[in-house]
Amino acid sequence: MKHILVFGIYLIFALVQRVEGVHFYARPGETKCFYEHLSKGNLLIGDLDIYVEKNGMFMEDPEASLAITVDETFDNDHRVLNQKNSHTGDFSFTALDTGEHRMCFTPSYNKKSTPVRVFIELEIGNVEALDSRRKDDMNSLKGRVFQLTQRLSSIRKEQDNIREKEAEFRNQSESANSKIMTWSVLQFFMLVAACVFQLRYLKNFFVKQKVV
Repeated sequence: MKHILVFGIYLIFALVQRVEGVHFYARPGETKCFYEHLSKGNLLIGDLDIYVEKNGMFMEDPEASLAITVDETFDNDHRVLNQKNSHTGDFSFTALDTGEHRMCFTPSYNKKSTPVRVFIELEIGNVEALDSRRKDDMNSLKGRVFQLTQRLSSIRKEQDNIREKEAEFRNQSESANSKIMTWSVLQFFMLVAACVFQLRYLKNFFVKQKVV
């Protein structure tokens, strides 16, 4: 379900204004911050992945996590988002006012001295444009569902017609088999009767011959 939601979000973001990707290295508990100027109504979605160094290589580890905060620097550092993610995931929020926003990321891991690498991909778009696109996508999906429903109804009708034809053919076959069986029985009795008649006739014929 989560993968379907993420896919839907990326599909909607075909009209995003810009996409930014960054990565940084840090120790667990160390905070890294970035600043972004957002306009009122901007929707920010971030896709996050954390990798932990193991044997000289950075690898995913479900025990790693990432704390995310977003503050409005223009409004006495008013915090508008405070979220904790697992080693992979996403976050989103809508800017309520225009101004500079500070986004801070703090990785966590059970081994404090282990270096971690954090990948962040930020997508910024306009809520109204995205809502319009979402409505268009919903209308398109509704149309597709309607077409599929009509197609399913047509298939069901075809199946019903096939069942009716099969039932009619089966009844005709049973009727024909019944007539054949009846005619076969009649023929059998007629042959038996003919044989009996011929045997009696021949018996009487030979008896008369002896008498003569």
